[in-house]
Order: sequence, then C-alpha cells, then structure tokens
Amino acid sequence: MRRLAVTLSIVGLTFAILAVSVAADQPAATTFVAVLNADEEVPHCAAATDASRGLAVFHVTDEATGTVEWKLVANNLPGTPVAAHIHLAPKGTAGTVVQPLPPTPGEENGVIGEGTFTNKALLTAVRLNPQNYYVNVHSTVCGAGVIRGQLDEHGPSSQ
Repeated sequence: MRRLAVTLSIVGLTFAILAVSVAADQPAATTFVAVLNADEEVPHCAAATDASRGLAVFHVTDEATGTVEWKLVANNLPGTPVAAHIHLAPKGTAGTVVQPLPPTPGEENGVIGEGTFTNKALLTAVRLNPQNYYVNVHSTVCGAGVIRGQLDEHGPSSQ
C-alpha cells in the first residue's frame, strides 16, 4: 500500500512539473488598449467636441488561434455609432480597415460594442508594432470617423 502511495505521489509530481513547464512555454495573455478622442481622427469631424471620447480594450484569450475578446466604450458622440474598426496606419494618417468591430445597434453612450474575433495574422502584426494600428468609431453624423486612438500593448493580463 505504501509503495502505491509513493508511486502515485511521484506520478502526480511529474504531471505537476509537466504542467508548469508547458505553461511556462506559453506566452502570457496580453491586453491592448486604445484611448480614443476626436482630436486624433483624420480627417477631424467638425461636429465632434473635446467631450467625444472612448476606450477600446482587447484581451488575447487564445494565442494559438489569435482569438481576442474586445469591448468598446464611447461617450458624447455626435450621432449614433454605425461602425468601428481596427485600421493599419500610424498616428495622423488614415489607413486601411483590418478588422471590423461591429457596434451594438441603438447604443449611443457607454458600451457601444463588444465581442470576439479570431485573426492570427493581425495579432502577430499588432504584436510587432501596436502603434501602427488604430481604432476608430464612425457615427451617423461623422461618417468618416468621429473618435480615434492608436493601439498600445499593456502587457500580461491578470487572469
């Protein structure tokens, strides 16, 4: 009986060590954020004010597949949000849409959109240079975009 207990303890310890080494090989989940305001939008929407602001948060939930959970919050936008995207372009330049972020219909303030997307190629590219990507929100009044902010990596999350 004692031999069985020792054997089971060794097997359990071996699995624990393997689990720790596998976990150590996995990159930490990462959070990216973009602080959005009207001054960053290119071209600037004349109907937007200093009070037009937002925040986009992206949390990598599966590194292997490139799965990301996102949430977009905005306040004081002129008009109703009709679209939001991640674009490829540095600060001050309009860029190509690389990932749609569909807003929740009818939401004008607070959480205007949230969801999950899987895009391994985009995640790889953003990791190389997050500041080369931005998030913006389009509204019924500002069709070209009302608020914008560059992505920034905020390191391992506390999950």
